[in-house]
Amino acid sequence: MIGRRLTYGALLIAAIALHIAYGQYVTHYILWFMLLLPILSLLLSLPAILLSRAELSGGSDVQRGRASKIRLEVSTRFFLPPEAWKITVEHKNLFLDGRPTREKLRLDGARKREQTFEPDTERLGTISYRIRSARACDYLGLFAIPIRKHGEVALTVMPNAEAPVPMPDLVEASERVLKPKPIGFSEEHELRPYREGDAINLIHWKLSEKTGATIVREPQEQVRKRIVLSMDLHRDYAAQQSATEQLRYLSDILNENRIPFLLCYGLRSVPIECDGDLKRLLKAVLSEPARDEQAQPYTEGNDTLVYRIIPAKEVDA
Repeated sequence: MIGRRLTYGALLIAAIALHIAYGQYVTHYILWFMLLLPILSLLLSLPAILLSRAELSGGSDVQRGRASKIRLEVSTRFFLPPEAWKITVEHKNLFLDGRPTREKLRLDGARKREQTFEPDTERLGTISYRIRSARACDYLGLFAIPIRKHGEVALTVMPNAEAPVPMPDLVEASERVLKPKPIGFSEEHELRPYREGDAINLIHWKLSEKTGATIVREPQEQVRKRIVLSMDLHRDYAAQQSATEQLRYLSDILNENRIPFLLCYGLRSVPIECDGDLKRLLKAVLSEPARDEQAQPYTEGNDTLVYRIIPAKEVDA
């Protein structure tokens, strides 16, 4: 655009010099033509510019390392397109909290043009794309007028599954245990002395008669130990990637066995019953700048199994 303006300026100066030197009718008309030419170009281009728009689309979540695409489309509803489109697109990884990267594009005029972007999916995080500026040029390329822009898209690069070392067997370690069943009967039961308030139909009459003490059958039910996965948040990217991918691996195993668990992820405590619960949590965490945050402590007991996820010592940065 600067080159075209300089060229027009040189031609205008030449027309003025020609008119001053000769002062004929022809030079007079040439000078007026050069003065009115930019206005004429702008008026002819204006319908196409006013009916133009730029829009971003795409942005599906993707596993780390897999390809994804963002699509930019610029178009006009007028039958004659503008001379060119000048678009600036800005993108940033919200989790890494770095400076945004800008890409300046110049697309030749057409009723519709498309441009695709391939986000860097080698690092975890939510990558946000937005149109910072969108302009259309008149036919002489002297003016660039803003056009409507729509759409800010984002995709989240989700972790892959990485097995912890050593690998815990959470399924076996949380095998079902017997606990008193508050209501109803069960094939499993435990014998204990009678306590005030016990139902009469729970009394083991034969054993009570034999021992001389009132004995009751207490119904038992099988329950699995509550599993708690605990992990800190890390500002260090390599540590966060390792811990998050171990979490994904353990979550996949528990979900396959239909075992819900409680996740202490930094200061968050979220019950996870399916893969969708974990994905929603990860999207929320990866949409914010990384920070150091210790997980809230959780005490292991007879009915609770706590596993703390520790980042691997050697991980790819």
